[in-house]
Amino acid sequence: MNKLSLILRIIAIVSAVAAGAIFFVSKGKLAEKQGQLETSQAATKATQAELDTANEDIQTLEGRLKNERDNLADTKRKLESVRSELYTAQQEVSRTQGQLSEAKSAISDLEDDAKDLRSELVKTEQLLDAARDKEAEMAQLSDRVAELEETNADLKESLAKAKSPTATNKVAGGTLATGSANYTSGFTPAATQTLPTTSLGPEATIQTVSADNGLIVFVNSPGLGLTPGLEVRLISDYTELGTVKFVQIKDDVAVANILPGTKARSLIEGSKVSLMR
Repeated sequence: MNKLSLILRIIAIVSAVAAGAIFFVSKGKLAEKQGQLETSQAATKATQAELDTANEDIQTLEGRLKNERDNLADTKRKLESVRSELYTAQQEVSRTQGQLSEAKSAISDLEDDAKDLRSELVKTEQLLDAARDKEAEMAQLSDRVAELEETNADLKESLAKAKSPTATNKVAGGTLATGSANYTSGFTPAATQTLPTTSLGPEATIQTVSADNGLIVFVNSPGLGLTPGLEVRLISDYTELGTVKFVQIKDDVAVANILPGTKARSLIEGSKVSLMR
């Protein structure tokens, strides 16, 4: 019994020692586990903080990405607008080039017109010079007509004196009889002379006058002797009215151009004028 009791005591002591050892070992491991747990918790907190920071960074990046997308969309819209403006500019350039080409063509036409106008101006100046020459000729003709009028007046006066009763008394042998008195004169009358006459050309009747068109139509007759290209001066009552140039001669009518300097208002339809060549 004593041995059993001793064995039990030994077993109890060994158990107690083993339990204490186990306790101390368990306590050390527990402390180690606690440290590991605390380290793990600290690591978890650090990881959570990093995760939070990463989430914030992700959100920031998402915001930036959204802004970049918006900027990209805006850039695309601007690019499309620039392309549209570029296309419009190209169309405008094409239109401008077409207008420039038309302007060049118009300038060329204007230059041609200017050349034609210069040519017409030269011709007009030549016509003006010819008209001045015609005016000089008309002035000379006016002087000639004035002389003819004076001559005609003198002729009329001489004719009137020749037709007067006192001039019709008979003259014979140098003796003039007046009533009952007779006297002798040494004057011997010369032979009878024909008074000079002045011809202004044949007369023609004006049928129609178109001052706007510069045309005049005469009643034609073979005695007038008119031919195309003939220029004549128109005289009425010893007054020069102007110059015409015949362009067409028919049986009954003669058409002429009214030349510059002609008094068109004095040309009356139905009146007669002398054609002086």
